[in-house]
Parts: sequence; structure tokens; C-alpha cells
Amino acid sequence: MRKLIRDPFLFIILLIIILCLLFFVVYPIIRVLSYPSFQDFIDVPQNQRYLRAIKNSLLMVVLSTTTATFFGFIFAYTITRTDVPLKKFFKVISILPLFSPPFMVAFSYVMMFGKSGLITAQLLGLRVSIFGWRGLWLSETIAFFPMAAMVMEGVLQSIAPSLEYAGRNLGATGFKLFKTITLPLARPGVAGAALLVSILVLADFGNPIMIAGDFSVLATEAWMRVAGWGDVRGAAVLSSLLLIPSFLIFLVQRYWVGQTSYVTITGKITRIERQRTKWYMRLILFIICLTVSIMIILVYIALIMGAFVKGWGFDWTPTLEYIGSIFSRSSELFNSFVFAILAGFFSSAFAMIAAFLVSRKNFILNRFVDFTCILPAALPGIFFGIGYSIAFTRPPMDIYGTAAIIILSLVFWNISMGYQTGIGAFKQISPSLGEAASNLGAGSMKIFYQIEAPLIKTSLFSAFVVSFIRASTTLSVIVFLSTSRNVVATFTIMNLVSDGFYSKAAALTTSLLVIAFTVLGIARLVSGKRIDLFKI
Repeated sequence: MRKLIRDPFLFIILLIIILCLLFFVVYPIIRVLSYPSFQDFIDVPQNQRYLRAIKNSLLMVVLSTTTATFFGFIFAYTITRTDVPLKKFFKVISILPLFSPPFMVAFSYVMMFGKSGLITAQLLGLRVSIFGWRGLWLSETIAFFPMAAMVMEGVLQSIAPSLEYAGRNLGATGFKLFKTITLPLARPGVAGAALLVSILVLADFGNPIMIAGDFSVLATEAWMRVAGWGDVRGAAVLSSLLLIPSFLIFLVQRYWVGQTSYVTITGKITRIERQRTKWYMRLILFIICLTVSIMIILVYIALIMGAFVKGWGFDWTPTLEYIGSIFSRSSELFNSFVFAILAGFFSSAFAMIAAFLVSRKNFILNRFVDFTCILPAALPGIFFGIGYSIAFTRPPMDIYGTAAIIILSLVFWNISMGYQTGIGAFKQISPSLGEAASNLGAGSMKIFYQIEAPLIKTSLFSAFVVSFIRASTTLSVIVFLSTSRNVVATFTIMNLVSDGFYSKAAALTTSLLVIAFTVLGIARLVSGKRIDLFKI
């Protein structure tokens, strides 16, 4: 700490970091939890709507987590441990939902499988409704299984082939080999993936608001309390109830799974050629991966087709009318782009500086900064949005309805992604480099700017792009903050879908996708290296 005091500039930076975390992360949490009275929480068991939302949320956590983890494991296992055809294709297809707005899967499935759906009504002549828990289950499975696959892929890749080879020499083959060696060693990946998906499902707002219908969950019920009845107190109660399991699951995922040791190799790895997968297993895995891939492709087919037809479900005449109408929504797109650029820049910069201080400096509040930078990962977007709508609508900081409240909420909601990326990057850089520069008279910030920052450039770009994509496509965080003065594209899309203007919503969503992929491409060109978007 004395070293920090001797370096005034670094001390000021640290002080700013701590004050920002207190004011923009801790304070909104306290405001949400303290806004309702204790009696409001006591009355929860007496409110049937609340109980139904809690029950529905827990049901979806169980169903969607199970299926998303299952298909995520199938994809990860197919890509890393087999010789199934089209593995690279499956890998590319499986990560596409990660670039999409969170509500896009549900929206597209309404267009494909709803009462006026292209597949159900037009091709099969069925009058069925996808709205309800079944449609939500399907949507969340497809939307979140890529996260599960990403987590489990890393664990499966680390399992040495020599272990399976040794198992075969001892007589284990086929399913017995998988059950006794591969699956037990993959357990941390499966557990970590399931916990991560359960957090995402529990906090999901975009898919339920699009496809759940009258099947209310905690996130949508909280929104309805405000939008339908102006009941901010009730929304605070529901979002607080949503926080409790999310936070507990997050702690388990971070500390229990993260500290479990499954070391399988030491020293030099001997490269052993993998045994060919049996033909019937290749066929089963190929059919499963292909089916899921088709379900993902249908999302984009519906979106693109919807943007170019006159009236979805009743007039299939090709038209450019809705693409042209995007220009009438230029203010929303401009706001989404500018807000996301600013949020991505400040979030990644803040996160990297905080990661540098925590990993390189010893100070009294080191653990507080570390915990608070990671804390937003455990906060559902709907909770964070309500927190800002309560905390910053009165003095000392009344910024409701301005661009600042949306940008600040997106900055601090996303810092955990960049922070974890930064901590991982700094762990790979030897502290001796900074120590040598310090011995030559360089100050801490000069060491960071001239030595450390160039070495973490790729991680910084990764943090920026992830923050940008999340900021430009989120709905849950900004749904309580968006007004006519600061409206963004995702909020407009939600309103268009609820009003039945599917083609206009599809055109606007397509524009968001184009913006996201364009920024990703530019970032990769500027960085000059491969950007690992999912190293979080």
C-alpha cells in the first residue's frame, strides 16, 4: 500500500476504480434490496402470481439446463473426441447464437412454428401454437447450449488420449470406456457448464418475453409489474428473488467447480492417434449434431426471410420495403451502436486496469475489487436494470431518460467478462518484466502502458468485442431504462414483435447482426491476431 501512496497517479486511479465499483455496482444492488419493505418479502408466499412465476422459473431451469447441457456435451464430445464428418461445420454453427440478440431464437421460432409459421402453417398445414413453456424450453435449449459446449470442449480437449488407450489395454471398450474414464474426467466441465447455463436460464428475459405467452417467469413478471401496473416495489421484490438463486449458483460455479482438481497428466504429453469411432456412434452423433444445427440455421432463415416478405404468414410477396424502413429506425440503431461502442471501450479499459491492479499490486481492498469486478456476472440483467432505474432517478445523480444511464449500466454489467479475461492474460505475463522496468526507474502506469498493455492487446480486443456484442444485443438490462429520448434497437424490436410487426422486427434484428459481425471483423483486422471471444 505504501508503494501505491508513493505513486500518486496510480493511487488516484485505484481510488477511482474503488469509488466507481461502490457507486455503480454495489449501490444499485443495495437500492434494489432495500427498496421493498421487509413486509413485502414476508407477503410473497401469499401472492399466487409470485409463486407461479417462481415455480415456472425453477421448472425452466431444470428443463432447459438439462437439455442445453446434454446437447452441449454431444457437440463438445463430437468435436474433440471423434472423427465424425463435418466437425468444423458443427463447431461454426454452434457458436452462431452467441453473436445473436438473446431473444432472436424465440422470435424466429414464433415465425417458423407459430400459428402462422412457415413450417407449421404453410408447409404442414397445422394450426398449432408454440407459445408457452414448450416453446420457451426449445428456445432456451438452442440459445444456451453453445455456452455449455464451449465450457465442456476445453475440458474434453485436456483429457490425454493415453488414458483412453490405457483403458482399452485393460479391456474397456465402447460405452464402458466412456463411462469409466472419459465421463468422470469430464465431470468438472459438465458441472461447470450446467451451472453456467442455469444462471443464464434463470436470468433470461428475451426468450420468455417473446415466446412464453402467459407462462410467466420471474424476469417477465418483474417487467409486467412495472409495465402493466407501475409497481416498482413489486418488481424489486421479484428481481431480488431472482438474485438469490443466481448468486448462489454463481458462487458454486466459481469456487466449488473452479477449485476441484482433475489433474490427468504431468510432464510431456505423448501424442497417440485416436482410435476411430465406431460407425454406429458416428451415425448417432452425426444425426444429433445435424438436427441441432438445422434448428440453428432455421433461426437465421426465418430472420432473413422475414425481412424480405410483405406480410409474414399471409402475404409472401418479396419486398424491400422493410429493409428500406430500417432508415426510419436509424436513431434506434445509431443509439445501439454508439452506446455499445462506448460501453465496450470503457468496460474493457476499466476491467483491464482493475485486473492489472489486482494481479500486480497489493493493497488493502484487493479482494473487494476482485470480488466486485466479478459480481456483475452473477447479477441477472433485469436486476441490474431495475437497480439503475431506482438508484439514479433522484439526487445525487438523476440521469433517468438520458444516454448516460444506459451507457453506465452496460459498462458495469459487462466488466466481469473483461476482468476475467484480463486476470487470465496477466497470469501469463511474468512479473519480472515489470520488476526489471521498475528497477530502471519506470513508474507503475508507465510499466502498464509500455510493457503490459502491448502484451495483452489481443485480450483487450476480445474484452471489447464481447462487451460490444452484449451491449448492442441485450434487452434485459435496458428494458427499464429505455425511454423516447434514449430508445435502442432491442427495445424497439420487442415492441414490434408484441404488436405483430414481425417483418419490421426481422429487418431491424438483421441490422443488429450485421453491425455485430462488422465490428467483430474490424476488431480482428485491427488487432492483427485471432480474437478469443469466449475466453471469459
